[in-house]
Amino acid sequence: MIRAYVETEDREKLLTFIEKLSSKEHVGDIDEVVSNSNHILLYEKNGLRGISYASNSSNDEESIAQISIFVEPNDRLKGIGSALYREMEKFISATKPDFLCAYMRVESENPVGFAQKMGYKKWWGSSELVYRGGSFPKADLAFVKYEDKFFEEFVKVVQDSYYDLHKKNDLKPYLASADIVKQYKLNNKDRVYLILDHKEIVASITTGEGEIDNVMVAPKYQGKGYGRQAMQFGINKMIEEGYNDIRLCYVEGNENAEKLYTSLGFQPLHNTQVFRKFL
Repeated sequence: MIRAYVETEDREKLLTFIEKLSSKEHVGDIDEVVSNSNHILLYEKNGLRGISYASNSSNDEESIAQISIFVEPNDRLKGIGSALYREMEKFISATKPDFLCAYMRVESENPVGFAQKMGYKKWWGSSELVYRGGSFPKADLAFVKYEDKFFEEFVKVVQDSYYDLHKKNDLKPYLASADIVKQYKLNNKDRVYLILDHKEIVASITTGEGEIDNVMVAPKYQGKGYGRQAMQFGINKMIEEGYNDIRLCYVEGNENAEKLYTSLGFQPLHNTQVFRKFL
């Protein structure tokens, strides 16, 4: 009933399965699933009933294996998810990660109970919000596009802005390296905008395809309204580009960010809980 995915034989049935679930579940594009997974398992019994896929990632301090499981809604609570998980854990454990993790939308049926049943404990959480309002008055401040001449200072602002939050949630490395900043904060550097005080970075915001990302204010400038002005600039820019829904995510426990976003009119959309299990 459980077997490994074979691209040449199973692509069409996997595509159909993903398309059927994608309206309610965050499965992802089939090409992303296949290319980013180390291993994919299928549960078949009179058709495809469930899938599991796993991938490995690492940072400067630890290696992490992520396991994802999706089961047809009508076949849930019948042991299919548990069977898929146990088979996948056997495989992924052989790669010797520091721990396993699982991302679960709380809108899904009974995700927390399933995670605990499999031996996981809550790690951290992330809320996704959406803005569907109008434009704001134009900001008085000037925003400039990021240039590589700002790189060293940009790294320092990232480190100063995120260290406490990362430590609080045990998100390693607590202090982001220059390489991590390049990979995750400047992967779309043409869309990064800065507020400057002479040559010093005050705040930064990144706009993407329907998303606002990496909103940060240097600690010495926090509490002075720069974050609000950066957000209003980002919202206006994305509305000008034709986006009606503007989304962003923030890590649970970042109360200041939550207050800012909700005061601007962002509404809850999804909540993701992240669980982990040490082997």
